Amino acid sequence: MAENEVHSSDSFAGGSLSGVIRSVLLFPRDGDNARAATVSAAKTLTDWGMDVAVPDTWPHADEVPGCRVLDVRQESGGIDLAIALGGDGTLLRVAHDVADVGVPVMGVNLGNLGFLTAFPAKELDLALEKVRDGGLKWEPRLRMRVDVVREQGSWTQTGCNDAYIKHGVQPRMLKISTSVGDAPVANYRADGLIVCTPTGSTAYNLAAGGPIVEHGTDAFTITPICPHSLTHRPVVASAERSIKIVFQGPEDAGNATLSVDGVWNRELEVGDEISIRRAARPLKLIPAPTSVFEVLAHKMGWNVE
Repeated sequence: MAENEVHSSDSFAGGSLSGVIRSVLLFPRDGDNARAATVSAAKTLTDWGMDVAVPDTWPHADEVPGCRVLDVRQESGGIDLAIALGGDGTLLRVAHDVADVGVPVMGVNLGNLGFLTAFPAKELDLALEKVRDGGLKWEPRLRMRVDVVREQGSWTQTGCNDAYIKHGVQPRMLKISTSVGDAPVANYRADGLIVCTPTGSTAYNLAAGGPIVEHGTDAFTITPICPHSLTHRPVVASAERSIKIVFQGPEDAGNATLSVDGVWNRELEVGDEISIRRAARPLKLIPAPTSVFEVLAHKMGWNVE
């Protein structure tokens, strides 16, 4: 299926991994704790007779006994499950590599907040037992396809969290026009602009004053960063329509930057058109056993009296 084709609604139903996990990709972040967790997890899974791989981009890929080294972008089609050993950033990176071929992703949190990870570090053994015993279920998470078009060519990227525009070398107020479908939304003068999925609503969008959107909501959120006009407020738009953004300047502040999931960046030129729409495949995410509201209450102290 071509990337710009949208799956039917049936493809966005959740599913179970019961009885299908034979090959596992361990995707660790850098650091000694991730290295130790990867070696431990690899030994456990290989002892259970599973095929285990680590990415060739990891500096310690050749140091894990019993694992094959994998070029994830080229060879991930044979993987049944990817396990991110790190924080949300690690999970987003492996999701970028495997979501397009439908590989489910599970996170073990070795970082700080960990909104996307299903298990804390101390429950690594429990997570692996669930992999072995088939006690895992995945849910679909909306992803975005981001296209940048200019006269000299185009650039495409996918994201699970967000795409945002920020100023370049010299901090200046940016001019950004935005529309949803055929309907103009606003001509912003602001430090930048964030478009996020429900999954990404608890990331940069939350810090910028945008709304928290429950997972499963079929929508994108448009949030200006420090807008000049106090009347400009975040907008929640249906994911059924594409969002069009035009970067209008200024020309004398250095190129503004478009960032997708905080990892993949592109310098913008005045006149660049950015199109954001639903990606063809959702991310198959093994979620935390608690709701996003319980996670927020725990991580951010909302229920403290």
